Amino acid sequence: MERYHDAPQILREFLSYHETIKGQSRRTISEYYLDLRMFLRFLKLMRCEMPYNTPLEDIPIADIDAAFMASVKTSEIFDFLSYLSNDRENPESPDAPGINTASRARKLSAIKSFFKYLVHVKELLDVNPAAAINTPKMDKRLPKYLSLEESVELLESVEDDEESKNRERDYCILTLFLNCGMRLSELVGINLSDIDRSFTKLRVIG
Repeated sequence: MERYHDAPQILREFLSYHETIKGQSRRTISEYYLDLRMFLRFLKLMRCEMPYNTPLEDIPIADIDAAFMASVKTSEIFDFLSYLSNDRENPESPDAPGINTASRARKLSAIKSFFKYLVHVKELLDVNPAAAINTPKMDKRLPKYLSLEESVELLESVEDDEESKNRERDYCILTLFLNCGMRLSELVGINLSDIDRSFTKLRVIG
């Protein structure tokens, strides 16, 4: 937890709980930390504890405690979501402020998880101000995929690379990706014992 030295104790305990008890990955914990740190900084800014033009990155939050979290209102969470949607700088498109729906949904999920922890695990709060807030509606998009011609061209590029020492391995990797639709993490987790002796069956864990 040393890497979260600027977080208040109440947040560090939440991160530790999800890492050690819930067994979530370090990446997930890091995302929780960044999202909740931004939320807490925003709360202090909106409550006029700092000048309005103060950059969020300069707002200390180490003093936030259970009493502060108990005072958070649902309307303040909505204000934060509005800030993310309309005012937060978007590194991918500086001329169009506001971050995308998926990023807002992730931050709201972190907030919901934090308050659920404070209410049901630590029993420090009686009311969860985020409980009734719905997750932003996500646009459903069809997955992008290669055409048959593009797939053939990709495989032929591997076959034609006679100088490659890993030609057969690369061909196998691409064939599995193209035909099975598996994730990268699922592919790299395949062991020889997962392949049936007849080479007609493959066990994938994901």
